[in-house]
Order: sequence, then C-alpha cells, then structure tokens
Amino acid sequence: MNGFEAWVTRLITALPFGRRLAPLQNRLASFGEQGLQGAANFLVNAILARGLTHEGFATIGMMLGVHYFVLGTHRTVIVLPFILDVSHDAAHKNMMDEGAGRWWWFNLVSVLMIALLLGGVALLAALVTAGARDSQWIVHGMALAAIVSPILLLFEFGRRLLYQDRLASTAAAISAVYLVLNLGMAVIARHIGASPAIGALAWVVAGLGAWSLTIWAIPPGRPSGRQGAHIWWQNRNFAFWQGLTNLPYAIYNSSVVILVGLFGGVPAAAAFTAARTLTNPAISMVTAVDSLDKPRAARALVSDGLPGLRRSVGQTRRLLVLLTGGYLGLVILFAPQVLHLAFGSAYASEVNEIRVLAVAFFLICMNQPSETFLIVLRASKLLLITRIIAAAAAVASLALAQPWGLMGACLALLGTHLINVVDLRIGESIAAKRWTREQAGSGDDDGDDQDKDEATTVMSLIGEEAA
Repeated sequence: MNGFEAWVTRLITALPFGRRLAPLQNRLASFGEQGLQGAANFLVNAILARGLTHEGFATIGMMLGVHYFVLGTHRTVIVLPFILDVSHDAAHKNMMDEGAGRWWWFNLVSVLMIALLLGGVALLAALVTAGARDSQWIVHGMALAAIVSPILLLFEFGRRLLYQDRLASTAAAISAVYLVLNLGMAVIARHIGASPAIGALAWVVAGLGAWSLTIWAIPPGRPSGRQGAHIWWQNRNFAFWQGLTNLPYAIYNSSVVILVGLFGGVPAAAAFTAARTLTNPAISMVTAVDSLDKPRAARALVSDGLPGLRRSVGQTRRLLVLLTGGYLGLVILFAPQVLHLAFGSAYASEVNEIRVLAVAFFLICMNQPSETFLIVLRASKLLLITRIIAAAAAVASLALAQPWGLMGACLALLGTHLINVVDLRIGESIAAKRWTREQAGSGDDDGDDQDKDEATTVMSLIGEEAA
C-alpha cells in the first residue's frame, strides 16, 4: 500500500501550503483516523440510543464496557510485545516477511481463545443469574461482547500493523470505511426494529469489513503462529506486568460502566453510556495527541534529561487543556441542546449529570500527560500503585453513592478522577527524584549509553502507533 501513501503525499503537496503540510502527514492521518473512530462511536451510539429502551441501551453499554476491558488487556499483553519485537527487527522494510506475519497468526489464535473465554464467562453468568430478571441486561451484554469484541480485536491488530509499517494514511482510509459500515448498519438496525442484538451487528459488520481491508493492505503470509508464540513467551514477564496495570485502569476508567450498572441499575448504566458517548470525542483527541507525543517525550528525556521531559509533558498538557477543555466546556455550556440533538428526549432529564461527567472526563484527559511521564521514566510499578488507588476509590465511592442514583455515581467518578490527578502528580515527583538518584549513581558513559538504550526501547514501544 505504499503507492496509496505516495498518492496521499502528492495530493497534500498539490494543496496550497501543501509542502509545509507534507511533513505532518502521519500526524494529520493519526488525528483523522482517531476522529473517524470517535465519530463512529458517537453517531452509532446516538442512533441506537434513540431506538432502544433504557434496558436495551444499558445492554449495549455493558457490551462496550466488557469490550474496552478486553481491548485494554489485548493491547498490553499482545500488542505491546508485538511492537517491541518488530521495532527491533533490523529488516523493518520487510516487516511482514521478517516479523509481523508470525504475530498476525499468533494474534488470530489468541483472539479465538479470547472468544471462547468470553463465551464461557457469559454462559456462566447466565447460569448464575437464571431467573433474576433484573440481571439479564448484564448477561445479554456479556454475550454480545463475546461476539463483537473478538472481531474488533482483529481489526484493532490490523490497525497496529498499518501504523507499525508506516501506513498511517491507509489506516485513516480504512477507518473511513469502518465509519460508513458502522453507521449504515446502525441506521438499518433502527429501521428494522432495534434490539441490542441487532444493534450489535453494526460493530460486527464494520469490524469484519475493516479487518478484511487490513489483510488486503498487508497480507499475513503463510501460517507461522508458533514463532509468534515463542517470541511472546520470551516477553511474558513484560506482558504480565503490562496486563496487570490494565486491571485497575478498567475498573475506574474504560469499563467503569459495569460498576455504574451494578450499583445504580439499568437507568444509571443507560444514562452513563449516553453521557460517555457525548464526552468520548475528547478521549479521541487525547489518543491522537498521545500516539505521537509519547515518543516526543522519550526523545526529550534522551536529549535534555528530566527538564526536557517536563517541558514535553507540559506542552502536551497545555494542548490537551485547549482541545479537550474547549470541547467539554461547550458540552457543559450547551448540555440541554447537545442532549436533545444527540438523543432526542430519551435522556433530557440528565442535564446536570452530563455536566458533572464532562468535568470528570476533563480530569481523565489531564491524567494522560502524568502517565506519559511515569511510562517514559519506566516507573511501571509506581503507575500500577496509582491505578490501584484510583480503582479502590472508584469502588468505594460508587458503593457509598448508590442511594443517590445517577448523580451520586457521577459525583463518585468526579471524586475518583480528582484523587487520580493528585496521586499521579505525587507519582511524578517520586519518579523524578528516583530517576535523579539513579543518574547520580551511574554517571559514567556506560550508564549514559544504557539510559539511551532504555529510552529507545520505550520509544519503540510507543512510537508510530495509535494508542
């Protein structure tokens, strides 16, 4: 697909001021690709929310919550070891022949195992809650996740291959196809009589279609999953610790809708899913910025030490304040109009809850630069501690806030992320002092070379790939 990338470059160059834009092609493609993904999530959820009952939309929210947990685990346990392996491949120009092909097949086998595991968990949940009418939306959401999540994981890994092979524009084009399929199926689902199962087809069709295009863009080659499994096993310790950090993160962030539903019931889960739909564009902005600013932060540490890292993280933080603060500020200001535009009258009574959640999501966006700081300084265990604190705060506060319904859940999440902001900034201070002591204790040339090698490893893990 290098021909398509070259065509996009020529197209950009032909535009007014195009020669200035051409060096930014990958960044623009990353923003565009994340924008398309965010638009798909927003529009499809808005369409389904209008056609589904509160219980039906809560089921979709549960499905997505389970998927986000699985997605995060898949990213930390499989995707990051894959990036580390192929980034260190000397013959990177022949990436699929030399490295990533074996990972493609290993990922396929892994996703099939994930599908079986999700199906088994859904079946067990159905048996445990048999006869409990109030819990069926949870069981149905888990069952739909067993179908939808593996398909989306295949597409997600295909996206990673494209970014790793420097095909960012191709990834953006395929995400445009994903948007069209996702949106088209959501419209069809609503017209034929929306139900959670029919609504889930929007993700099934879009995921399969987009995954097929990634295979066409980068053919996986002959089956060689055993080599991928062997390399993964060599990185199992790294994968274990990375996966461990995702568990508390999912509790208070990516899959928190599950906790909201368990403590607040169907109305809270449905309203939270609607609120998250409106605030998700801010998260897409963070993802687009983060995918390129993490490598910049790692390079800043190598070239200018701790002051350079702080400057880089500070620039990212100011950019996110401008982008996400501007968007979420508009959501807060025009919450009644935004809710009506997106969902009609279905969630018109949750205006104040939306505003509180918008503030909570702004705090989530502000957490990302601090996490970058800890990741670049390789303070993985410290990051894990901050996430465990936030997860514990989320569980405790949501349990205590249960009598106050959705507003209680929103205030609990706001408090959780305020705590997370504080403990991450404390973590930054601890990591910086620890790094300074380590540098003072290894000030010779060999120590400097080792630091550069470690920082290069960090850049390999996070460079040129959309988070």
